[in-house]
Amino acid sequence: MSEPNASPAGISAREHLRDALLRGDRGAAEALAGSAPFQALIQWKNELLRELTAGYLAGRTPFCQLTAAAQAACAFYEDAPPIACCGGAAGSATGQQFMLMLLRAWGIPALALGEDASADEYLLAIREHGLRFAVCVLFSPDDLADIESLAAAARQRGMRDSFRLVICGARLEGAAQDVDFYDHRAAAAAQWMENAWRS
Repeated sequence: MSEPNASPAGISAREHLRDALLRGDRGAAEALAGSAPFQALIQWKNELLRELTAGYLAGRTPFCQLTAAAQAACAFYEDAPPIACCGGAAGSATGQQFMLMLLRAWGIPALALGEDASADEYLLAIREHGLRFAVCVLFSPDDLADIESLAAAARQRGMRDSFRLVICGARLEGAAQDVDFYDHRAAAAAQWMENAWRS
């Protein structure tokens, strides 16, 4: 049985979407709006992101392929009240932008706090917006002290249990303290957040 909204050539909307995302063609992805129910497009988009992320984390999918698909998947991002904030250490601007792109690709609304965001800036954003996640992008293992300060300040103010603390970016030799998820790969952190958000 052919899939709904198949073209005369027999290519379904799902196949068109997959092709557009794999080519990193955001315009083609945007043009698919209306070719299938929006929630179906989101489901197919997320299925491909899970497939590519698993392949990337296993070393089978090139980083550039995941990046191309993610930036095209941002075509389906809808503005909504933020559930996360993302900041980082000095020098981590590119890493932060990549992380924010991945979050948008997954449909996760997030505030950008910029480089050198202080613990107070994180906690103010979390309190004001009721955020469920705080993401810190590290530039080097030396930046871990800032994460520990953030977690300590959150505990001192009785806020630590209200959000999940996620770090990515730099490879860390020792275990990160008082962190809910750590992986130096932003793709792993973004997918963990998507899973935690949906569950």
